[in-house]
Amino acid sequence: MTTTNFPKIDLHLHIDGSLSLPCFQTLASNVGLSMTDAQIRKAVMVSNTCQSLPEYLQCFELPTRLLQTEKALTLSTLDLIRNLEAQGLFYAELRFAPQHYTRQGLTQQQTVAAVLKGVDMAKKAGFHIRIGILLCMLVNGSPADNQETAELAVAYKDIGIAGLDLAGPESAVPMSEFESLFHFAYQSGLPFTIHAGECGDYENISCAISFGARRIGHGCAARFSEECMRLLEKEQIILEMCPTSNVQTKAVPALSEHPIRMFFDRGIAVTVNTDNMTVSDTTLDKEYALLKKQFHFTDQELAKMSQTALRGAFCKL
Repeated sequence: MTTTNFPKIDLHLHIDGSLSLPCFQTLASNVGLSMTDAQIRKAVMVSNTCQSLPEYLQCFELPTRLLQTEKALTLSTLDLIRNLEAQGLFYAELRFAPQHYTRQGLTQQQTVAAVLKGVDMAKKAGFHIRIGILLCMLVNGSPADNQETAELAVAYKDIGIAGLDLAGPESAVPMSEFESLFHFAYQSGLPFTIHAGECGDYENISCAISFGARRIGHGCAARFSEECMRLLEKEQIILEMCPTSNVQTKAVPALSEHPIRMFFDRGIAVTVNTDNMTVSDTTLDKEYALLKKQFHFTDQELAKMSQTALRGAFCKL
């Protein structure tokens, strides 16, 4: 753990992409599966040859398989919060897609309750980190499933759920098809973020903002449009940037071409996040170190991004 002079905040963190190896071992054992740490790493950590977001998403096959019970979802949530506490985080927003975990009979509502139980257990254990939970609709999910996710997020917005998201293979379905779902969230007073401009077009970012999103997941593609960057500046939309993941998914060709320094310097509100700690083999401290080395970010500049994250948090802090 690295000590910083500012609160460490991760706004963009997927539960299923951030399970510890001991947690994987327990979950695998619970379903009668015997795997070595090396086998787990090979299955869930992205390779150096990854060429696309769809290829990156293949790393989620094993965790999705193992998280099909309430017990597994509760255990994994508690385990992740414990790890984030040990890393010294002040606040983290954990996100997951309920519809991923209904293959063996759970309802989406049961998955939400199981994750919230893990959060409650962490509180009772005396952890100091503050946690928000976001529900993810899926780009490649069915309209009925996505509608149910949105309705659950609204139903639980005062009892554990902090916000709504849209995740998955961004280019699979036009962003415009999700307008009514985000309109529903907006009218219900539920904050939301949207994966946009990760590996898709910058138009998705503008579209997401038009829906009422005040935060954007990734947003790397904004660098291709001066108009889009001016919109981000004008509206002070917060970008949840994940440098290591962005390189691995080929949202950017290389770390040296990541736009976070350019965005920061021109006044776009950027934050630093991990996305998937295990899949990407990273932590928030590693992301800070990368930005210091590659872009010469100072502690004062990292602190400014932390304050941006604090301002953009969906929970009251």
